[in-house]
Amino acid sequence: MKILIASFTFPPNKDGVSEAASVMAAGFLNHGWNVEVATLATDPPRESDSWKGASIREFQFEGAHNAPGETSRRREQWGSYLKKGDWDVIIIHAYVWQFHFSLPYLADTKGRKVLVSHGYAALQWAKNSKFPFGLPSLLLNSTRSVLMPLWQRRFDRVVFLSQKVDFMGFYDHWLAKYGGYHGRRVIPNGVDLKLRGEDPDGFRVRNGIGRGTFMLLCVANYSPRKDQGYAARAYRRAGISDSVLVFIGSEFNEYSKRFQKEDARFCGDAAKGRIIWLEKLEREETLNAIAACDAFVLSANHEAQPISLLEAMRESKPWVAREAGCIDEMPGGLCVKTEQAMAEAMGRMEEDKDLRASLSASGRLAVETTYNLDCYTNSYCQLVEELVSSGP
Repeated sequence: MKILIASFTFPPNKDGVSEAASVMAAGFLNHGWNVEVATLATDPPRESDSWKGASIREFQFEGAHNAPGETSRRREQWGSYLKKGDWDVIIIHAYVWQFHFSLPYLADTKGRKVLVSHGYAALQWAKNSKFPFGLPSLLLNSTRSVLMPLWQRRFDRVVFLSQKVDFMGFYDHWLAKYGGYHGRRVIPNGVDLKLRGEDPDGFRVRNGIGRGTFMLLCVANYSPRKDQGYAARAYRRAGISDSVLVFIGSEFNEYSKRFQKEDARFCGDAAKGRIIWLEKLEREETLNAIAACDAFVLSANHEAQPISLLEAMRESKPWVAREAGCIDEMPGGLCVKTEQAMAEAMGRMEEDKDLRASLSASGRLAVETTYNLDCYTNSYCQLVEELVSSGP
């Protein structure tokens, strides 16, 4: 079996392969299948064109719109690659412009086609402070959504993370369901149950956090979408004595500076608790942080089915999260709609040990039974075998 996984949109792991592609590729490789991964070029350049047995093919899409004619050239390069391939199944992750690059070539491409949706918020306005305030993107996405039911039919299957359909993060699922598309499948994200933090006490010691201090943790790249400022303001409102809120992002940037500057005005002598801002941690140390915390926090304004919450659930950690995507149907935590509600949920987590224990147990049970790597891998392998065995 020959599989192509195309994933260009998610942060790469230390080997320069997106997490979405690496998890899927590992499962297929364990079945003895031939796997090729199409992904973005890395900087610095990767040392090998293979990853754990999968071959890697790089494409440089970023910045194409800045040079006249460059977009067309790169689109044609990607299309030529697709048409020359002899894969049994092609799996394309997410609705992004690389997906739109692929559409004209799918009919001339061998193999069955699978589209994996990680959420589609065409009707969600991503406002910004400068003219034209993000309105052109909203108009473009809204116009494209009219054609989405036709585009979905160019694929043999479209995989969604949840049964949920709505006009926000799962608008594509709504279009597929009520547009009569019969290739819908639901496969939730999954985490490796064996991957755990091994030194939680060490994380607390290294960051000056006492053993009895109530620790909240947020792991997300610093950005307007992840909106760490929202969680910081809620934490200050909560006013929890002997507590700490830890933020871990891949690296500091203009947004982390903005969030820290905004929070600085709360840092007077009367402020309760403290906030620690971290960057560039090794993966193992991030896992240690999750194992060390008392509760996990996610303040993103747009999500689908966040892996970070699943990793907290794996460690039997309760969570507090802003309502987005299908978070409200995930067990193990408290879903909130406002900063005040998040502040109150943080306070409840600190005060009510029985609540924390109950949420911890339900979250852990969910990853053991549903949101785990074995279920995820088996579901995709079954899907691929179903497609190949069914013939053209």
